[in-house]
Amino acid sequence: MKEKVFDASYISAFCMEMYLIIRAGIPFSEGIALLREDEREQRRRTILDQLSQRLELGEPVAAAMRAAGGFPVYVVEMVEIGQKTGHLERVFHALAGYYERMEQLQKSIRNTITYPAVLLVMMLAVVLVLLVKVLPIFQEAFHQLGAELSPAAQMLMQAGQFIGTYGLGFLVLLTVAAAAGFAFLRDETRKKQAVNWLQKVSERWEISQLIASSRLADALTMTLSSGMNIDDSLDMAMRLVPGAAMQEKITQCKREMLLENKSFADASLNSGLFAPLYCRMLAVGFRAGSIDAVMEEVARRCAEQVDDKIEAMLNRVEPTLVIIMSVLVGLILLSVMLPLMSIMTAIG
Repeated sequence: MKEKVFDASYISAFCMEMYLIIRAGIPFSEGIALLREDEREQRRRTILDQLSQRLELGEPVAAAMRAAGGFPVYVVEMVEIGQKTGHLERVFHALAGYYERMEQLQKSIRNTITYPAVLLVMMLAVVLVLLVKVLPIFQEAFHQLGAELSPAAQMLMQAGQFIGTYGLGFLVLLTVAAAAGFAFLRDETRKKQAVNWLQKVSERWEISQLIASSRLADALTMTLSSGMNIDDSLDMAMRLVPGAAMQEKITQCKREMLLENKSFADASLNSGLFAPLYCRMLAVGFRAGSIDAVMEEVARRCAEQVDDKIEAMLNRVEPTLVIIMSVLVGLILLSVMLPLMSIMTAIG
């Protein structure tokens, strides 16, 4: 079974702590030992203990991290590159920023999905209570008054009775299906196939394209800051950025740079890696010799664009759900209240 790697938030914190350890001039083994003393989670303590022991024996940081486990392959490779190029401090700082932005992006996506889902479930619960519990009470009241519910109300009440009769069975069936799906996806191969299928389906969405561009900009910022050239940075970015569409764009960009001798900015524009404005910024960055700083600014702007898009999507979904459910509840109540008001007026 494949070993589970640390989550993005912990990797970001670990890399930032390593960056501070280097700046403070503390030996790696002592710094890791300090981190182990403050760690409360057992698995992390065990890995940090192994890492500290290997560093005390004189192993390089990248080799010790690879042997201890828990860290993604590309984190270890980036640290190894930092050791070879003499930019280990910058690599840890770049990795910390990269994973911090990945964690923020993941939180934004989770919030975008979770909040509307919770809102939808709550509103559906209100509608179900009206159909299953409230409408039968009105039917009894109408029966005592010698009247009948309107056809719309009767149809809604029949739907409520159906849900009340067979709802538990549907819930059990849904639970069994969810458990079967969870068991099916426990296999790593099937899980990877499902993830790849979802990525392929969502690659055409605008928000997915923006997220891919944001992750690519973050990856290039990290690799360029470590002292890598643009060709090697693109190779590493292909491992950091998932999705066949974005990887095809990266391949096209490299092909144009190699075969047609185009600049990175022009190749990025033709392949669609970044928006035209960002490509112009990259061209200026190459001419000024500050491509890493310009790429960092592009990454920041891409991240802001993703956040704005997610927020705009959430702002559209929430009122839409509220309007739909409000209209549905209003129709249910009106289908009962209007006939009742007519009866009360006739009696009065």
